[in-house]
Amino acid sequence: MFSLLNIYKNVKLITIIYRESIHTRIPQLAVIGFFDGLSSLYTSEMNSRWVTTLLEGAIKLPSVKDMQKDISRWDGYMKRSSGEYHTRSVLGGIEIWYNDLLCKDMGMNPIRKKGLMANLFEAYGLVDYAQI
Repeated sequence: MFSLLNIYKNVKLITIIYRESIHTRIPQLAVIGFFDGLSSLYTSEMNSRWVTTLLEGAIKLPSVKDMQKDISRWDGYMKRSSGEYHTRSVLGGIEIWYNDLLCKDMGMNPIRKKGLMANLFEAYGLVDYAQI
């Protein structure tokens, strides 16, 4: 029987996209902003910077096997935090972690705040990524 729930359950796109933008079997193709909503515009910008850095050759993609392992780890985390039927990354809850991954990939310090207390207790926002 055709139902929206069956479509929702069977969407497997998340399982083949590395860093929310690179298909593991088509690494020449980058999709920016597909997994983001309006609440995470700076995450899309960070992803755009990551893709630009990748295209410039400053970073290299890991092997397909390593990308798939990373995606599986990400997928497991998303299932724990977003529920069994997640199909999108729901970055709103984990934007900082995701942006930290991109910063590390680009060779930048992911710690954006000055001082331990600020890093632990102040919210991250657009201004924290302005100098990247």
